[in-house]
Amino acid sequence: MDFNYLSATTGEQKTVRAAHQIYEHLIGMWAPAVIEAAHDLGVFSWLANRSGTVEEMSAELQTEQRATRVLLGGLLAYGVIERSELDGEVRYSLPSDFQQALLPGGTFSLVGKMLHDRHVAWAGWRNLGDAVRHGTRDQSGNDRTNQISETNYEDLTSGINFWAPPIVDVLSAALAETGWKKDEVVSVLDVGCGTGLYSQLLLERFPTWKAEGIDAPRIIRLATAQAERLGVGSRFTGTVRDFWKDGWGETVDLILFANIFHLQTPDSVQKLMRSAADVLAPDGLICIADQIVVDEARPVTAQDRFAMLFAASMLATGGGDAYTLSAYDQWLAEAGLERVAVLEAPMHRLLLIGHAGRHPLPA
Repeated sequence: MDFNYLSATTGEQKTVRAAHQIYEHLIGMWAPAVIEAAHDLGVFSWLANRSGTVEEMSAELQTEQRATRVLLGGLLAYGVIERSELDGEVRYSLPSDFQQALLPGGTFSLVGKMLHDRHVAWAGWRNLGDAVRHGTRDQSGNDRTNQISETNYEDLTSGINFWAPPIVDVLSAALAETGWKKDEVVSVLDVGCGTGLYSQLLLERFPTWKAEGIDAPRIIRLATAQAERLGVGSRFTGTVRDFWKDGWGETVDLILFANIFHLQTPDSVQKLMRSAADVLAPDGLICIADQIVVDEARPVTAQDRFAMLFAASMLATGGGDAYTLSAYDQWLAEAGLERVAVLEAPMHRLLLIGHAGRHPLPA
């Protein structure tokens, strides 16, 4: 929204301008309400196969006509659907690129994110004030990690697959530019792999690499099936492992932590870093892709703003945080590791890390 046309010379006018800005944030809840209602009613599935009128959709979906028109108007305002008119007949359609995001089953479907909202996030946001009053400590007074059920984790991890491609693009470009282990056989360990998409996309880009993803049983089934669909099943191994209790296996060249640390407490972060240091090859790399805050005092970058809001989401849903770059540096040093690069990606930052003093990236 453009507030420049609102004069702001007097105290009252400045308040009016500020009210407009805050109101824009307050109505942010309209978007998920409209989009998720359309999903629940079957609007996107219906539009995936045809364009249609309000009357046709209302009849098939058994919805009230005027209310259906209002809902479609909201989707149109958010740019989710398209509207055309010919000879006085108004028809609505769902663009093909949006279909893969809004229908279930696709690699980049957001349906899992919507389910997570319904089952976890909405209730958490309603009770954010209580979380601020009481914090997220357990009965013994210790910070809690962000724990959700395996079912809800399955929804969420599939619903944020779309984060992976630009992150892997940034990482791949950085590794290719430096010539790190060029044309070598590289072993990748994807810790808490979720669907495994990050390591699987790396396998697509680097044909001599192999990867192991470790996670819970239900999640590993997802990752293994997806690796087969992407054509990298012969080089991706999904392993059911409790990475808090079990060993991490043999020495590896590249360890991935994709969206893991924001779920953790400072103590659990340090434990993961020590475990990673124990199995990292002497010239190996750790890649952390997460919501990492660089400038907490002046959050002007998209990454900092998103990270600080993401921290509120973690608080609302039970624990975790978006940690600062300086905190990561301290934890790395305590584990005998050091940061060798910071890379920018949409909504994320990537930390490339090696053993202290070894500088695994060629100059």
